[in-house]
Amino acid sequence: MSQKLELQKKIDKINRQVNETMISDNPEICPITDGIIDIDKYLKAKYKILWILKEPYDDFDENGKPFGGGWSLNEVLNEKQTISEFKGGRPTYKPMIYTSWGILNDFCLWENMGNVENEPSMIDALKSIAYINVKKLPGYTKSHFSVIENAYQKYKDILLNQIEYYQPNIVIGGSTLYNFFKDLDLKRELMQKRGSIEFIIKNDRIYIDAYHPSQRRISQEQYCDDIITTVKELSLNIKI
Repeated sequence: MSQKLELQKKIDKINRQVNETMISDNPEICPITDGIIDIDKYLKAKYKILWILKEPYDDFDENGKPFGGGWSLNEVLNEKQTISEFKGGRPTYKPMIYTSWGILNDFCLWENMGNVENEPSMIDALKSIAYINVKKLPGYTKSHFSVIENAYQKYKDILLNQIEYYQPNIVIGGSTLYNFFKDLDLKRELMQKRGSIEFIIKNDRIYIDAYHPSQRRISQEQYCDDIITTVKELSLNIKI
């Protein structure tokens, strides 16, 4: 069995589990599946990058409560051709694009990158990664820690299987990695700090504990460069 076919079977299994187990009390809310954006691009990428964020959102009713879902995040992102098509999600996706593009292009830093507004081909970097949310039911645009923590405890078997199946070289948590510490045997006291992030190598894999990509505490340049420079340094210590 080819590597692609084997991986696709694992992805299909995960999607079935998500749709069968992540059921909301609200009949108007369904799971949004996630994972590897484009299998071919992911398998060809020099570094396999997995981003772990909090929760997706879809639409809101007249009372401001979330509803929707029932679609694939991977399929939607794979169709994007320009950054304008990301609409309200641009504050999240632009740093993900720049950071992933920098890692996959000889660790190019912010000042030497192009602008995705003028170079839409940079979006291919996003299509070369895996991207999962801890909570997969549509939520609010701002996530509460307790909601994400509860979702992790309830569905961690699925989330841990996603990591195992995708076999990433680099895992970037956007204010989410702390949920995984115990189950991945990542010891907080052993994490090292660089700029705005903390990091550790475990089982030949780089784990980056970063802010959420849409954060406003630091500049996008620092956010991207802190991750890129750290991965560049640590990449010499992992097998790819």
